[in-house]
Amino acid sequence: MKLTIFSVLLMATSVCHAQTDPGSDSCGLMVMAHGGTEEWNEAVRAVVAPVGESVPTSIAFGMANPVTMSKAITELEEKNVNCIAIVRLFMSAHSFLHQTEYLLGLREDSPAFFISHHGPSHGHTIPDPLKFQTDVKISKTALLDAPEIGEILALNAIGLTDSSGTESVLIIAHGSGDDAVNDEWVRKMDILAESVRETKLFRNVAVHSLREDWDDKRPDAEAEIRRFVEHHSENDGRVIVLPFRLFGFGPYAEVLEGLSYISDGSGLLPHPRVTEWIKRSANELFAEFIQETEI
Repeated sequence: MKLTIFSVLLMATSVCHAQTDPGSDSCGLMVMAHGGTEEWNEAVRAVVAPVGESVPTSIAFGMANPVTMSKAITELEEKNVNCIAIVRLFMSAHSFLHQTEYLLGLREDSPAFFISHHGPSHGHTIPDPLKFQTDVKISKTALLDAPEIGEILALNAIGLTDSSGTESVLIIAHGSGDDAVNDEWVRKMDILAESVRETKLFRNVAVHSLREDWDDKRPDAEAEIRRFVEHHSENDGRVIVLPFRLFGFGPYAEVLEGLSYISDGSGLLPHPRVTEWIKRSANELFAEFIQETEI
């Protein structure tokens, strides 16, 4: 039977209460998100806010930033939580996972380098794990694994179509510098793109990654993306470009400069289906607290 976030929270509350001190009486949710401009951050807050109506909730912006993570955990502990579900609002399950697990004390080996808003830091600059009293569990999946995101892509494409039957859809993502990880990005995006294909409105639906932070990989990726738009714009064709990003259009306007395409520049936020994914991911983690106690 499917459990609502509120009913799972009630069970998790009693479990966590039994495991820790008498002053604690609930579980909480911490959402991790990359962060960006104030408009970007506000879009994250908008999808997280409905969850906060049912469970104590905080947000840690940054690339597994120990300062914002510690602040978010403290914020929840001050609300008398003693178990925290941590949902990572990232595209890839690989994003900052090792660093996050290390900071939370879930693994002992420190990352080879530490990501901060200043860029990678090596060796002795890696901080110690965070200090907190609360039991935590962390999501191991991300938006690339979420069927809800396929639905958003389909809705975004439908919102831009002229129903002429002459249109193709190009979905562009950030991608990775690691070839194996990037192949995983593309494979999972293609699965999500099935939701767009199932509309039967478009001639072709393709996915590409820009690999935008890797100078040795990006030129070839850019050329491939431009070739797709050029080819599918021929003979009165139209190309709809969907950014596979949390918010905004990123660098794609520059990449596609001089080409004909249709886009409103909208990413995945602040769509309510992202809120549903956060709720579902939190419920799965809350259920793990319960299962451990029952065993």
